[in-house]
Amino acid sequence: MRLRNSLLRWLLIPLILIWAVDFRISYLRSRDQANEAYDRTLIGSALSIAERSSIRDGALAVDVPYSALEMLETRSQDRIFYKVSGSESGLAPTGHEDLPAPQPAPQPNRPALSDARYNGEAIRMVALLRPVFDPAIRGPLLIQVAETTAARQALSTRILFDAAIVQLSLIALAGGLIAFGVQRGLAPLRRVLADVAARGAEDLTPIDSSSVPHEVAPLIEAINAHTLRQRQLGESQRQFIADASHQLKTPLTVLKTQATLALQQGDPAAMRAIVQEIHDSTDNTSRVVQQLLALARSESGGVLVSETLDLVEVARAATFDLLEQALDKSIEIDFYDRGAVRIRGLPLLLRELASNLVDNAIRYTPSGGWIGVSVLKDEAGRAVLTVEDNGPGIPSSERDRVFDRFYRIGGSESDGAGLGLAIVAQITARHGASIQLGTAGEDRGLRIAVTLPQHCSVPDMDLTLAQ
Repeated sequence: MRLRNSLLRWLLIPLILIWAVDFRISYLRSRDQANEAYDRTLIGSALSIAERSSIRDGALAVDVPYSALEMLETRSQDRIFYKVSGSESGLAPTGHEDLPAPQPAPQPNRPALSDARYNGEAIRMVALLRPVFDPAIRGPLLIQVAETTAARQALSTRILFDAAIVQLSLIALAGGLIAFGVQRGLAPLRRVLADVAARGAEDLTPIDSSSVPHEVAPLIEAINAHTLRQRQLGESQRQFIADASHQLKTPLTVLKTQATLALQQGDPAAMRAIVQEIHDSTDNTSRVVQQLLALARSESGGVLVSETLDLVEVARAATFDLLEQALDKSIEIDFYDRGAVRIRGLPLLLRELASNLVDNAIRYTPSGGWIGVSVLKDEAGRAVLTVEDNGPGIPSSERDRVFDRFYRIGGSESDGAGLGLAIVAQITARHGASIQLGTAGEDRGLRIAVTLPQHCSVPDMDLTLAQ
């Protein structure tokens, strides 16, 4: 459906309906105007006949004057009827004796006009009373003059169609002006269409809404917001591909080299040692892939649904999953809580957040060390997830950089990819949370505290991003 045609229909159809109503009103007015013009002549004829009506020798005598005949003869296309009677006196009527009685009956000195039918034809009739000054006669004389309505109909039709022609001409002119106005009004939209059509496939810059009508601006802004999300989605996908290429290229090359070397070994013990290295490298590569996917999900592009959840259960499950990894390094893990801490957020991402914090602590804490995980509420009622360890910690000078992707502290012996805290920062930002870094002890160790509001500002649905 074209907007131009829709606008024209909504503008012109009501205009035509208004004209139809006005046509009906004009018809009634034209009929009244025709009646008013002809009724004056009809009343004048009746008055002329009344003046020449008298009683002679006890009978009605009507001398129809020439002036009355002249008035009646001006409408030769109509037939004229008259009747003079005295119903209360018993006098025989004169004229057209079967002319119907007037409805309503006339009052003294006040002519009564009415419509009736006579001999199968519509007539317009005037009736008036004329007093009789004769002692032998009781009551006034009733003078009735009627005529057929052909002339009246012809006059009202002519008035009606003259007005209709003028009105239709004005409507046609208004329709042309409306069409021109709609055409001009849609010109900014056509310019927007031409601008968008001329763009390349990669051009996702915002559409200029300054030149469009005020009512259309919200639509353009909504399109721009959608385009921005598409641009962010594309950038996230490109970043994901670049990160994956950067991080997987070296491990895959190492795996291939190790597999080639294993195939060249004739000693089963040597081959077993290389296969073990392949196994360890595969674990590390798998962890990198999982972190890359978690990083992609944590960006504002994944289709995830927020829920009301218990952060204690989420953090406990994430910690339990990494317990074996901690036991391999003889690391003690303590978990603290004071009961359920319910918030609204994205369960998958919050579990990934807790898992990355604990995994990061395990990787940097030396064998035989200690890690503490706690989920509590602060004085403001906000949920606080804290992970602390007695590892080397992070120097104050580097704390602002550890949330960058692939950043690793100089001299670190960990085999991590530098994505753990980047994922944590991404997830906290998406939940409207905050993160603080500090020391667990007086001079060493790391304490990371993530503070989440009770109702995290997380959109339920976003654009789909490669998972």
